[in-house]
Amino acid sequence: MGFWGLLSVILLVQDAAGEARSSIAGGKDAQKGSWPWIVYLSITDDTGSFSCGGSLLTEEWVLTAAHCVDPNDNPIPDRFSIRLGTHSLNELSVFYRSISRIVSHPQYQRFDLLHDIALVKMREKVSFSTLVKNISLPNPSDNFGPGSKCFVAGWCNVGNYGKLSGNWTLQELTVTIEKRRTCKKKFSPFTDNMLCVSSMEGRKGSCQGYSGGPLVCCSSGVLFQVGIVSFGDINGCALKGFPEVYTRVERYMDFINETITSDRQASAEA
Repeated sequence: MGFWGLLSVILLVQDAAGEARSSIAGGKDAQKGSWPWIVYLSITDDTGSFSCGGSLLTEEWVLTAAHCVDPNDNPIPDRFSIRLGTHSLNELSVFYRSISRIVSHPQYQRFDLLHDIALVKMREKVSFSTLVKNISLPNPSDNFGPGSKCFVAGWCNVGNYGKLSGNWTLQELTVTIEKRRTCKKKFSPFTDNMLCVSSMEGRKGSCQGYSGGPLVCCSSGVLFQVGIVSFGDINGCALKGFPEVYTRVERYMDFINETITSDRQASAEA
């Protein structure tokens, strides 16, 4: 199956804005090693404990949604944990890491989920292997427009209020990017920094526990991370006629590159 049979529906956890945080539902088991860049984050803050998804960019940096690590909820880095090279949550992962630094986008707005993107630095680097690799980010020339076939994956809920059971195996689903005017009719505000997708198989999509996870699309035989799971409809996940909204990664390449580059320079000068 490789990269091409990705997760189904992303579940939605309502936040303070009345929007819904996301995960996945209606998917199928992914093959081990088919998502080597996917990251599982376990997070503790003032609201309790919850999980999010993420993606590996370098040996020490993870990309996720800002609302997963919102400083207004007082996230406690010492009580965060990151798992990499994970297939089943009931099995050992290749790496377990703690967090040393969180960098949310400076214009992130928690109530409207604007600029919902953040970078998380691990205390220790990881080494790449067949089970742990970084994801490629889009080039300006890559065109991922309406109708593009893409993929999502993650753990946690598999439908509205339905928990992933058994071995908690990574799920995957095929989705397609929607037209922007369709997204604007369904969600307010919907900006040029967002994109929305729907399942190619009907009532499937993202749900609770998968916020921050990657949306990947193919260009010239290479998979690129095009989006970050952000939010969906307040009434639930994978609802017919209601696509899910993702942060549009290509709009934030300067933020990503400048954060990682400046950190490297600071480390070299220390």
